[in-house]
Amino acid sequence: MKLILTTSPRADGDLERAGVPFLGLGYIAAYVEKFSHHQVEIFDAHTYGLNASEAAEKILEKKPDIIGVHAITDNRFKAIAFAKEIKKRNKDVIVLMGGPHFSLTAKNALELVPEIDFILKSEAEKSMVAFLDALEKKQGLDSVSGLVFSNRSGQIIDNPITEIISNLNELPMPAWHLFDLKLYNKPIDGTNIRSIGVMSARGCPNNCVYCANARSGLRLMNPQKFVDQIEFLYKEYGYKGFDFWDDTLTMVNEHAIAICNEIIKRKLDIVWYARARVNTVNKELLQLMKRAGCIRISFGVESGSPRILKIIRKNITIEQVMNAVKWSSDAGMAVLTNFMVNLPEETLDDLKQTIELMKQINKVKNCSAAYGFTVIYPGTELELMAKQKGLMPKDFSWNSPYQSPKYKVAGTDPSLFYMEWPGAELEKIKAIMTKGLGIRGNVIKKGLNKLRKIRSIGELKELIVAGIRYLGIRD
Repeated sequence: MKLILTTSPRADGDLERAGVPFLGLGYIAAYVEKFSHHQVEIFDAHTYGLNASEAAEKILEKKPDIIGVHAITDNRFKAIAFAKEIKKRNKDVIVLMGGPHFSLTAKNALELVPEIDFILKSEAEKSMVAFLDALEKKQGLDSVSGLVFSNRSGQIIDNPITEIISNLNELPMPAWHLFDLKLYNKPIDGTNIRSIGVMSARGCPNNCVYCANARSGLRLMNPQKFVDQIEFLYKEYGYKGFDFWDDTLTMVNEHAIAICNEIIKRKLDIVWYARARVNTVNKELLQLMKRAGCIRISFGVESGSPRILKIIRKNITIEQVMNAVKWSSDAGMAVLTNFMVNLPEETLDDLKQTIELMKQINKVKNCSAAYGFTVIYPGTELELMAKQKGLMPKDFSWNSPYQSPKYKVAGTDPSLFYMEWPGAELEKIKAIMTKGLGIRGNVIKKGLNKLRKIRSIGELKELIVAGIRYLGIRD
């Protein structure tokens, strides 16, 4: 069997770029190469800058048996349009969807989109090999872990997830050779150093209401094996910048410490960016991370209101936030803190507390605070809360066209569903945040500074798009 793995294509006129190769496709391809005899290729439709029609044409020229498409909720309609374009040209090619969105909305997708033949839920390394083998041998599909499909009578079969990679050390290194790596040149923010994504863990033990990854078991890769990947990319492909894709690199301090010590021991001349939680760091760990090359770190704070932090089960304190920010700054890192507004049960007083905390953070050297509107994603407790409170339309479907004109006003994506206060529309919330933080003046100043540092037409386009979105001119 010949399998081509691809990302969802761009929308017409989309100026953004992916920037880094997608790790998930790399891992699946590597597993198929190592543990099966099937052919596999990677075709990054997004990075190639192709729309759905162009991508379908190019991929079908390769005569695949199966096209596996990765999608997230934000680009689900691009993925669906892509499936339709593929089937329009060749109805016999199997279209397989994967990724977090279709994993969580599989039955609904199959009911609404006949062009989708199969969906693989969750992690797909082992199940992809089992799926390919079963198809080739014309065996039954009921035993393929996490596979969702319609049988001959039209009944949707939803196989339980029985196989995941419990030991990440079993994973082969991502199939970097299947990516055209010269196309990926995204720098670490604040530098001109070309970067690539790596990941040392999967899963998350936390219980935040807005995250579909909540309560999944945390699995760690051996630190030496992880740094082996970094060293390989450093020596073989010349990468000196790394984006650590772990949800929380510091969830287990001993793990993060071992990674840092391994990088230092090998004398790797690299820089990297990591994500962490404020309640999982200390002064000594952050200093060690800086010694090992960490120059940027981000913390998901979400709110400045202790009441809201409790409602969303963030399990952090304002004291922990400020400690983490100051310690990171003192260690010499650039710090980004992320906030969410229009959270459930949020009041104007809660919003004022968020604004005040963001102001405090912005005063710390090399630290910044950014906010975004709370998006409801499938499979989250936030979705359940919104449905219980009657905030989502009764006929809402994740895989049917959804366009809310009022979200365009606030400069947000109208195809996504946003949590919204009963008494405050998103535009009002944005006005409160803008006024409270004095954002417009700061944004213009930062934009001019970035303009002076532009190194390519691509970076200029990205800056323009960011400005347009901020002003609410485009969705």
